[in-house]
Amino acid sequence: MLDLGEGGIAEFISHLMEYVILTLEVIIAIFIIVIVCRTLFDIFKKHVVELIKKDTRQEQLYNEQIVTRMLRGLLYSLDILIAVDILKTIMHPSPIELFYFVVIVVIRIMLSWAMLKELEKKPVKYNSN
Repeated sequence: MLDLGEGGIAEFISHLMEYVILTLEVIIAIFIIVIVCRTLFDIFKKHVVELIKKDTRQEQLYNEQIVTRMLRGLLYSLDILIAVDILKTIMHPSPIELFYFVVIVVIRIMLSWAMLKELEKKPVKYNSN
């Protein structure tokens, strides 16, 4: 049996949190890689289909779907990475870490806001002419 004394529990929780942070970072890195690969595959597929048939309306809708899927995935990733940064700052609360945290969170929030604005754009209306 493990005998976790007063300092042992704090050390155990500290190591556990470090593993949780590392696991979250790895999961998000894999998620971002999957998003990028899926987007590249969709773009490649779109260009192959363009060679076979030309339909500009379908092409524009497909482009919007690709961009929307990619932006949503990246938004989710940024949100989780902000949570990971919060955990890191809690684990090592120093003034310089706090400064890095604030800068990184502000940049990520601005990126999230810009991506969200891109997602909120009204869909393009097409004329049937």
